[in-house]
Amino acid sequence: MKVLAQAESVVRLYLTGVELGQPATREQKEFIEGIIASDYDGRTVVELLQNGHDAHDADRTDGKLELFLDACEGEHGVLYVANEGSPLADRDFTSMCRVAMRSKRPDQGIGNKGVGFKSVLQLSESPEVYSAVHEGAGRFDGYRFRFARPADFDDLAASVAPDRVGLADELREDVATLKVPLPLPDVPPQVEAFAQRGSRRSFACRFAPSMRRIAPSPSSSN
Repeated sequence: MKVLAQAESVVRLYLTGVELGQPATREQKEFIEGIIASDYDGRTVVELLQNGHDAHDADRTDGKLELFLDACEGEHGVLYVANEGSPLADRDFTSMCRVAMRSKRPDQGIGNKGVGFKSVLQLSESPEVYSAVHEGAGRFDGYRFRFARPADFDDLAASVAPDRVGLADELREDVATLKVPLPLPDVPPQVEAFAQRGSRRSFACRFAPSMRRIAPSPSSSN
């Protein structure tokens, strides 16, 4: 319920911005897709490792991070990232859906800008997040969500403002997909395997690259 409520609140924020002449969601989208995409170019995996490190308590010496690239899954392969740090709490979920906000103080981890996870836009159009309710659960029974794809705005627009013609297209144009989480009812077998391999696995992400994410830029082919 909290996941979907967050998504619908972003739609309402857009509508309020239109009414007040304050394009907040458009500014957020340009910040995420512009400044962050350029500043974090090529750093996606590094940022994911850093986030996994920060999920562990500073006094732990037995923490674990795991990255697995399944080149045979999907059209372009799938990257899995998991760790044995703290499960995703409400404040962490809120932070992931904000821009430049973290749930930890600057002295509690390597990164403190709260923007590194947004760099996954370079890798995947709709990253998936799975978390346990508590450490040692042995399964991902907590937060389970993915971030929106452009087509998802049709259902969101119909749910929040069914009488507003063209709202879905407006949202696709002016709202960042990484501000819009959508619940995932099930855990894929490949993700569940992380929990089964280690009883303390508490967090995992799944990234399925799209062709436009992995295609080389013109400059890289020279």
